[in-house]
Amino acid sequence: MSATDHRERPVRAPLGRLPEFDLAFLYDDDDDPAEVTVFPARLGDDLATNWITCDVASAVPLESVR
Repeated sequence: MSATDHRERPVRAPLGRLPEFDLAFLYDDDDDPAEVTVFPARLGDDLATNWITCDVASAVPLESVR
C-alpha cells in the first residue's frame, strides 16, 4: 500500500480487555530522564531491530491516545 492509497478502516467493536505487550523499558538517566527506550522484554538476537526511543518533549500521555 502506498502512502497516498488511503482506505477507511472498518469500525471495530471495543475490546473486551486491553491487549498485553511483553515490553521492557530503560531511561537514559534515572535521576533526570529525557529519553525512554522500549524493547522486547525477552532479549534475543534481533534486539537491534526491535526498539524505539522517545524524547520526553514529544511524548503524549496514554490517557490522550485513542
